[in-house]
Amino acid sequence: MKKISLLIIIVMMIMIEGCSNSKLKDIPKGYIKSEEHFDKDGMQDYSDYAKYIYDNEEVITNNKEYKEITIDDIDNVVGYFDDFYGVIKLEGIYDFDTSIITQGDYVRIKTKEGEKIGDSVYGKYDNYSVYFFDKESLTLYYIHNNI
Repeated sequence: MKKISLLIIIVMMIMIEGCSNSKLKDIPKGYIKSEEHFDKDGMQDYSDYAKYIYDNEEVITNNKEYKEITIDDIDNVVGYFDDFYGVIKLEGIYDFDTSIITQGDYVRIKTKEGEKIGDSVYGKYDNYSVYFFDKESLTLYYIHNNI
């Protein structure tokens, strides 16, 4: 009985550690300053917002997972940030201004849009993570929303 209890505790600790690290695993290393606001109550449905400041742009611009934003991409990227603003639970700390999204910045969007969920499929804004890099301020903005 004690062995089973100990095993359950160890498995739970591994799961908790895995969840907290998974939020940061896609953030490129090398940032010099960060501000993170993770939804403390978030298990299944949660919203996160973070900013990471770098001392150069190469860590993002040389990363194959990021795409340079074109004029045609701007409305799509702004749409995610507008949606995020509409559902955020982190009032008072969300200070993002969509006017900084310009051609030449970089973005990475991870979404479950179109994937099956039960008898339905995920919509565009049902589950996404957006990593937006503003070249002018050398700041990577991270938002995640999962309803």
